[in-house]
Amino acid sequence: MSPNRYRAGFTLAAPPVDLPQGLAYELFPGGSYSRFVLTGPYSQLPEATGRVFELVSRLNLMLRDDFCIENYVNNPSLVPPDQLITEILIPTA
Repeated sequence: MSPNRYRAGFTLAAPPVDLPQGLAYELFPGGSYSRFVLTGPYSQLPEATGRVFELVSRLNLMLRDDFCIENYVNNPSLVPPDQLITEILIPTA
């Protein structure tokens, strides 16, 4: 993993055909994740993520060498910022 690498993804019914230049298809292997939930605006994500890693350390959770995931549960166009739900998924062994 590279700290300067950003990935965005979404679910597909089948592998894509004819991807635009600069995009790549990668099958997500899955695995175990510990799930934490932030209810509130996206601007609170950096602080919430820092808190999550404090908890992971305090609970002595074993981490896997994989990417963390932010799952945006609801639509910011339809939901007020204080009601946004974001799942913070941390790869654990």
